[in-house]
Amino acid sequence: MNTDSSRNRRYTSSDMAKIYCEKCNGCGDCCHGMTDTIHLDPYDIYLLCSGLQTTFQQLLDSGRIALHVEDGLTLPHLKMPDSPGSACTFLSSDGRCEIHPFRPGLCRLFPLGRDYDAQTKTFQYFIVDNGCPMPGKMKVKIDKWIGIKDLAAYEKFVADWHYFVLDVKAKLTASDESFARALNLFILKVFYLTPYEPSREFYELFYMRLKEARTVL
Repeated sequence: MNTDSSRNRRYTSSDMAKIYCEKCNGCGDCCHGMTDTIHLDPYDIYLLCSGLQTTFQQLLDSGRIALHVEDGLTLPHLKMPDSPGSACTFLSSDGRCEIHPFRPGLCRLFPLGRDYDAQTKTFQYFIVDNGCPMPGKMKVKIDKWIGIKDLAAYEKFVADWHYFVLDVKAKLTASDESFARALNLFILKVFYLTPYEPSREFYELFYMRLKEARTVL
């Protein structure tokens, strides 16, 4: 458990945080027992589909991802084996991530989390409790740790998606079963099932779809 003064601190992407393991032995502990907690946003799916040369539907059919319902909203997550403590299906036998260059955002963050501010519609980072147990952590700049190209655009997307999801969940709580089913299918189709053209920038396409979805809402 993280017991130093950094536990309650909030960081920006330009800050340094003591989260880097110089002697990481690839134990893969952080890739075990995650159940359905590695939620996948549209950018995660875009990266996975591009990196694996596949489609969202094919990822579902292969059992590498699955759908879960949270507050009435159906969204995808990395599919873990059913047995307790099982490893991610993308973890190799030597404890290394097979999709590391295009891994999901929550995997990139660990052992960081995001603390959202509803007033500013932004977020800051924090070091999670009970994160990586490896001793001897060193400081690293958070933007380097996350390793996302054009991090400012990515952070804006993350915040915008987070608050859009909250809006959809609020809409679902006041909807009847028929409308809720139709809205869920619409969200999956617009943001996940419909492929993102590799020749065009992801954010341009995402915000076109977000505008369409907000019009429907």
